[in-house]
Amino acid sequence: MKVLKVLKKIGKVLLIIVLVISLLLVVGLNYKTVLASHKNKDVVAAAKSLDDINVPDNVKIFGLGEASHGAVEFQESKLDVLKILVEKHGFKAIAIEADFGTCLEANAYIQGADGDSRDIVNKMDFAIYHTQQMADLLDWMRDYNQSVPEEEHLRFYGFDMQYPTNGVEFLYDYMDKNGISGIDTSYIEKYIDVNRQAKLTDEENQKVKDELAEIKAAIENAAGSEFDFDTTAAIKVAENTMVNVDWSTKDIQSGEMSNFRDESMAENVTWILNLEKEIGSGKIMLAAHNGHIGKVGQNILVKETMGGFLKEKYGDSYYSLGTDFFKGTFNSSVIRTSADDPYMRKNYYVTTADPMAYQAKYMEDKKFYLDFENLSPEDNKAVYDLVHSNVTTGSVGEGFYGLGYLIHASYRINIAPTELYDGMLFYYSISPIDPVVELD
Repeated sequence: MKVLKVLKKIGKVLLIIVLVISLLLVVGLNYKTVLASHKNKDVVAAAKSLDDINVPDNVKIFGLGEASHGAVEFQESKLDVLKILVEKHGFKAIAIEADFGTCLEANAYIQGADGDSRDIVNKMDFAIYHTQQMADLLDWMRDYNQSVPEEEHLRFYGFDMQYPTNGVEFLYDYMDKNGISGIDTSYIEKYIDVNRQAKLTDEENQKVKDELAEIKAAIENAAGSEFDFDTTAAIKVAENTMVNVDWSTKDIQSGEMSNFRDESMAENVTWILNLEKEIGSGKIMLAAHNGHIGKVGQNILVKETMGGFLKEKYGDSYYSLGTDFFKGTFNSSVIRTSADDPYMRKNYYVTTADPMAYQAKYMEDKKFYLDFENLSPEDNKAVYDLVHSNVTTGSVGEGFYGLGYLIHASYRINIAPTELYDGMLFYYSISPIDPVVELD
């Protein structure tokens, strides 16, 4: 009996020790979250509402970021900000982080073509856009266009170049409608074959580009001097697919592929802006991950971002608005550990330990905006110093895994906000998107 009593006491002591260690681990891993969880009266006083977004007259490209692709709030922010830019600042176009070709059907829909917005977004290459929020964006743009003259119409673009399949289908359809035939496309077919596993050789890649160049030349010859929107788009699809071929040859481990992609996206933005100068207001809104719209890279592998290229080229005519959240759940693809792993998506909960985002807790709608350019070291010294110093903020890419919770670097960065953006939009909490997904 005495032995049993001693064992019970030892068991209780061990249990207490385990609980204490567990508590210390939780606090230790989340000490930044604890430190950030207090009211900052200076930030609250400087906070502005979303409607107060400052867009100087010289801004031609307005980049809206998202701290996570998989959050409802950031997808809703696209429409919220677009409405402000269209109704108050004369913007006529939005371009999102999606392949140029995959967005052409969406643009046709908002111009009045038959279709269903939900079906259209569900066919986009990125599953993150297979949501009701993106369908709502298209429907608002379509309704707006029906209420204004044709010369005031809005347009919808993609500035990415990762997935050429939908663009190639548009290209083939354009060729068929315009009587362009007799061009060998066998290597293009091989390139876009979803069942292909082996990488193409350099010689095969060149043949893909040669076929695309022949198609582009045929389109230009058939069109002569009369280029309508579809002709312009078809030529761009051919060019974009050639860029995709070059991108596919880059090394992923060194960051070469990521850097090439950001530079290519910046070039596509320039192309879209130049087109909008001809047919629109010459102002475009961009919507992409924070890591792309920011002025500098968020890690050592990304040397220069799309936003960095645009800032260098356009100066103050490019405005970047980053976003963040303090806590919440996002939806993400699950990182595969082997080629045999199936494609899956899950919801993950994290905290960012962002002391600024925490202040959204005290706002009526749980979000607020800060324009860094309007903060002065004299009138807003505490907030000015805060945004000019390294601050922990959230950054979740499209791909996560369970152990990521323990590795803060997988969803947090520690960089001065002013190095990254011209302003920020903060949310107290986020909720996960619910995309329609076809599992492979």
